[in-house]
Amino acid sequence: MLRIIRASAFAAACALVVPLVARADEPMVALRRPPTSTADATTIQPARAAGAAGPNIGAIGVGGIGGLSEFEIGPSLRYWITERFGLQGHLGFGGDGDFIGEDVEYLRFEPTFIVAIGDFGNAAVNVRPYAGGGIRVFRTDIGSRFDDTTVRPAGVGGVEFGFRGVPRLKVGAELSVSASNDLGDFEFGNGPSIGGARVSALLHYFFD
Repeated sequence: MLRIIRASAFAAACALVVPLVARADEPMVALRRPPTSTADATTIQPARAAGAAGPNIGAIGVGGIGGLSEFEIGPSLRYWITERFGLQGHLGFGGDGDFIGEDVEYLRFEPTFIVAIGDFGNAAVNVRPYAGGGIRVFRTDIGSRFDDTTVRPAGVGGVEFGFRGVPRLKVGAELSVSASNDLGDFEFGNGPSIGGARVSALLHYFFD
C-alpha cells in the first residue's frame, strides 16, 4: 500500500513539473506597448501619399493661352523649379475675328516669375493659386509696321487645376495687369500706374 502511495505522489509531481519545463523552453515574445500619446500614434501610422493631381515639379509644361477678356491666342510655357517657385512665358497674338495674315493687330510677350501660394483640394483635384511679376512686351501694327513697341512691368495672379485622371495636364485661368507707362518713363520715388488688364485661359501638358 505504501508503494502505491509513493508511486502516485511521484506521478503527480511529474505532471506538475513537466508543463513548467516546457513553458520555460518556449521563446519569449515581446509585447507591443500601445501608444500612450498622440505623438506615438502618429509615428506608427503610415504616411499619406501625395496626390497624383498635384503640381509637376521639375517638368516643362508646353501648352497655349487663350484670351477671355479679348481675342488672343498663342503658345505658353511653364516650369515649376521647386514646390513654390516657377517661371512662365506667354506669347499671344490678337486681332479681329478672322485672324488670318495681316489681321493680326498685336503681339504680347509676357515672361514672369511666379510663386505658388499653396496646394488645396484632394488627391483627385488639386487647386494651386499663384502670383508673380515680370515684364510685358507689347507690339502693335504687326501686319504692316513694327513701330509701336512698349516694355512695361506686369503682375499676374492665377490658379492652376490638376486632375488625378490626367496628372500631366493642367488647366487654369490668369489675370495679368501691366503698368500704363514704360520702364524708361519711371522716376525715382514714383511707382507705376496700373494699365491694361487681361484675363486668359491656360492649358499646359508637362514633360519630364
